[in-house]
Amino acid sequence: MSVPFFSDFTKKTKDFFKHDKYALGQVVEISQKCGSDIKLKAKISNAGAVKSKFTATLKRPNNREIEITEDLKKGMTLKVKVPALYKSLDVESEHTNGDVEVTAKYRPSGSNAFWNAKASAYYNPSFKGARVCRSTASFAVGYDQLNLSVGGQMTVEDTCKNDKGAVRGADPYVKGYKLGFLYTPTKESLYSVIYTPDEESNGMEYSFTAFRRMSDKCSLVVRAEGKVDTKLTSFPPTVALSGGWTVGGGNYLQAFVNSKKEWGMAYKVKVSQGVNLNLGVAAFLNDGQMDTQFGYKLQV
Repeated sequence: MSVPFFSDFTKKTKDFFKHDKYALGQVVEISQKCGSDIKLKAKISNAGAVKSKFTATLKRPNNREIEITEDLKKGMTLKVKVPALYKSLDVESEHTNGDVEVTAKYRPSGSNAFWNAKASAYYNPSFKGARVCRSTASFAVGYDQLNLSVGGQMTVEDTCKNDKGAVRGADPYVKGYKLGFLYTPTKESLYSVIYTPDEESNGMEYSFTAFRRMSDKCSLVVRAEGKVDTKLTSFPPTVALSGGWTVGGGNYLQAFVNSKKEWGMAYKVKVSQGVNLNLGVAAFLNDGQMDTQFGYKLQV
């Protein structure tokens, strides 16, 4: 099997614990296809403030896409996806007002490819009064006989204030890095560990995730997050349990609970062939207080 990109080590499990999976707010999403090449989507949400987003996607030959998004807060965004630009090199660029980000993914061809790499470059000439240059690179290698993948990611950033002082040269610094392992003994289970340095405690944060597909209709996920410092002081980890169950008629129920006494439930109802209704309820800690939220998301 091919090795997943490092950023995808937890792709299968992170959706079970995403905040906006349960705290939905009030969202209405309308999609419409115009022929086989154009797709239009409008999204209006109200989670403290009204936000609107309109997206037009133009599909081109060889799975290439051009996506234009008009966001009430971010303004206009242009995204261009060019898979297989050169052999196994995929390129994606995103332009939003004055900033630009280009991402390149390289995965050697063949089902037995044992490595891959991903890199992105971001440039913003004026972000909060400063010029920002940021680049992120990651790699992953794997060994099929052990069902084990190992990877890492590093981010380098250079920030310069846009003032009237003397112009200084580039001064990049390592903003952060991650290391991770992914073990997939079977198609129904996986285990991942991600390590991230913690500057505040001069230690290391860790996240351990275990996924198990119990049946065609049920999946369970366990996650433990914590940190240790240079003195090997143990901090109580946050343990979370989540599950997803497919109910009759294409409906889907998902729920989670963790050791912070936070919890959430989401229920996706297939109203008709082209209409889905998501209902969510969640309780999250906010500045030491438990904040209970209800919401819905209507997709047409």
